[in-house]
Amino acid sequence: MKRFVHTRLLLSFCAGAVALACGMSTPAQAQTPTQFRYTHTQVKPDMLNEWLDLQKNEVVPALKKAGQNTRSVYVSGLFGNSFEYVTITPFAKYADFDAGSPIVKALGQPAAARLNEKLRKCIVSQNSYVGTRLTEISNVPDGPPPPVVVVVSARYRIAAGKMQDFQALVKSDILPVYKKANVRLIVTQRGLGANGDVTVATGYAKWADLDGGPFLVKQLGADGAAKVNAKFAGIRTLIEVVAWSPVADLSF
Repeated sequence: MKRFVHTRLLLSFCAGAVALACGMSTPAQAQTPTQFRYTHTQVKPDMLNEWLDLQKNEVVPALKKAGQNTRSVYVSGLFGNSFEYVTITPFAKYADFDAGSPIVKALGQPAAARLNEKLRKCIVSQNSYVGTRLTEISNVPDGPPPPVVVVVSARYRIAAGKMQDFQALVKSDILPVYKKANVRLIVTQRGLGANGDVTVATGYAKWADLDGGPFLVKQLGADGAAKVNAKFAGIRTLIEVVAWSPVADLSF
């Protein structure tokens, strides 16, 4: 358990976590990929150390051998589901998946099957989906990304027919606040494998940055933030807010 707590709080990202991850840590928005495969894995508590060892010592080397350039791994726990990890990998086009599993490419079918069987014994469930970065309403400042200890991700369900209204309001009322403060804002829409919800993620260098209330409140004051949020009435419904911490030794 001590190992889990230590790993959970390590800095990373590919991570920038790139997007929660890739987006939180890439140098320039123009160079940032826009499509990612998100995989949420619920690990069995009593198999956590074994799963971490397999990821670090077998999965990561195999992915690198297969030519995968980056992946970001985050863990929830302090504020979210315990023992839940999210792995994020960018891809350029769906045709990339026609090449098959990179694990099979690196290890061959028999060895890959044995590794996957060991991994399956460690998990409760796993779900993957596509996330598309909404670049026009995201803010990724130029320059090296700041260190990230925690990413706060809010998931919203957008009312039918209101996606354009949602994006327009983010662009006009929220994005300028983040740009003025030079703070990263990553907006992603879920696609294949999910339900079309939108996530809005912000990275923080320390937990203390969360004190004092939500970002908009600290920038605009309670009344100003309330006025902005009122514009989204009937457009978005908050589903959940989760805090994720990057896992450095599983990311590259």
